[in-house]
Amino acid sequence: MTEVKAPRRRTNTRARLLTAAVDVFVERGARRVTVDDLVSAAGYTRGAFYSNFGTVEEVLLEAFKEESEALIESVRSAIGAHGETESSGSLIATAFDALRPMQDRWFVLQSEVVLQSLRDPDAREISSATFAALSEQLVEVVELALDRLDCTSTMPTDLLAQTMMGVFLHSLTMRAINPDDPRADKLLDEALPQILDGVSVPKAPA
Repeated sequence: MTEVKAPRRRTNTRARLLTAAVDVFVERGARRVTVDDLVSAAGYTRGAFYSNFGTVEEVLLEAFKEESEALIESVRSAIGAHGETESSGSLIATAFDALRPMQDRWFVLQSEVVLQSLRDPDAREISSATFAALSEQLVEVVELALDRLDCTSTMPTDLLAQTMMGVFLHSLTMRAINPDDPRADKLLDEALPQILDGVSVPKAPA
């Protein structure tokens, strides 16, 4: 019985540390966060931390990975439930409605991971693998969106996914600098549907 409970308990500890870490990173910024900050927020000891992680930087990357997966899954579920449509605008609106509750904290974590990679060349390889996995999941979401529109893309879907992500990130940057900048919403409400429409063609009859 002990052999079953111990791994489960460790998994729960790891999950609680990551959940608490997201709030700490968002509030303080990764460079100011210590192991003591993380264990205090999660209600654990340093021993519990080092049983699951080696460094604060490792926690940051893992927290970003989990938040990214949750973000992608939220969008995938929203698009999947949308049903077929001829309106790219309504489909994109549905996707971003699903993103809204978590997009700001995800953006902070994403920015912290990028900064860590710029400051520490040793972190780049790990960060690169994480972003590559995120890109693959994003391609699947774009393909699902095209399917809901009953279309295919004249642009390779991986390139389309990166283009749409770039627009999304820029809108978040603009909103972070000036929350009242109307151009941020226009990027999502107007530019993205036009991009998607511009590269979409109806599927050929079966």
